[in-house]
Amino acid sequence: MRNNAIFYSVGSKIAAHLYLPNAFDAAKKYPSVVLCHGFAGIKEALVPPYAEGFAKNGFIVLAFDYRGFGESEGEPGSLIPDNQVTDIRNAITYISSLANVDQAKIGLWGSSFGGANAVKAAALDGRVRAVVAQLTFADGERVVTGGLKPEEKAKLLATLQKVWSRAVTSNKNMMMSLDQILTDADSKAFFAKITAEYPKTNVKIPFQFVRYSMEYKPEKYAKLLKCPLFVLGAEKDIVNPPAESKALYDAANEPKKLYMVKGATHYEVYSGAKFDEAFAQELAWFKRFL
Repeated sequence: MRNNAIFYSVGSKIAAHLYLPNAFDAAKKYPSVVLCHGFAGIKEALVPPYAEGFAKNGFIVLAFDYRGFGESEGEPGSLIPDNQVTDIRNAITYISSLANVDQAKIGLWGSSFGGANAVKAAALDGRVRAVVAQLTFADGERVVTGGLKPEEKAKLLATLQKVWSRAVTSNKNMMMSLDQILTDADSKAFFAKITAEYPKTNVKIPFQFVRYSMEYKPEKYAKLLKCPLFVLGAEKDIVNPPAESKALYDAANEPKKLYMVKGATHYEVYSGAKFDEAFAQELAWFKRFL
């Protein structure tokens, strides 16, 4: 059963979907999972199969739109990691307020950029008792510049500095379409399909997002985690290479687990047999620790 919900994050109204377990019993308390979607995502795209799956297995599940995305308030397309982590922590506060949620059994699930956000949020917030981070990265600079020649990296850094300076001195932000900011063929093809199906995902993103991504190093926060971490990667992922999943796993404390979906690309894990494989592993993790 899915219901609409709202909560607030730094004064902005956040649109959410709340999924209740099958045969929901108002007299019981349930473990819960907050879903953290990835780059430019919305609650209606990609995450519903995970939300429905967890709910069918006895979890209360919250999926929401970050500020500036989907139906939530906020500056459109403003993809700032620190702000999204704040939204996640406010989502935890919201779900904790529900009478049927067991406050001692709250988990975070994050995919792609949302996986990085989930790791950081859990490191900062002791209310989180288990984390699943799939298809994510450990060091944003490695992902963004790992394939660049020295002169290409120098040119990118110079451009980012100019964009930053312009934003600070004249309040003018360079905005990019998703097609402009995405660099790999898999992502371009995927988001062309998603924006056609879900027009609200077709937003412009500040070019400074590239700098934020380079400065984002979730492996630092993995070292601070005090709750169990499950890292799931895809063997043929060119968006966030499998080595990034391994690095994130290596940085974390026990208990932890690394699972690699063989033969899968980044986007194949969201549907079909690869989804079934990934979801079964993630469900087992939450059942074990929540």
